Amino acid sequence: MNTKKKNAEPRPMKYWLVELTLTSGRVLEFYVKARFQHEAYEKADDYAVLVENEKLSKMLSTFRLMP
Repeated sequence: MNTKKKNAEPRPMKYWLVELTLTSGRVLEFYVKARFQHEAYEKADDYAVLVENEKLSKMLSTFRLMP
């Protein structure tokens, strides 16, 4: 027997402001779409890898909203 409601609404997604400080001293701020703050920080860690690529880091500084 399923105890969950069939029509239960999923929790809404939120946009979290994340700030990354690079070893060069440069600070990046952008929004991450996630349900919980912990999940947003995990996504931000993944984006930190993109910053190492110079071409992609220019994209991060141009666009503020990340999926």
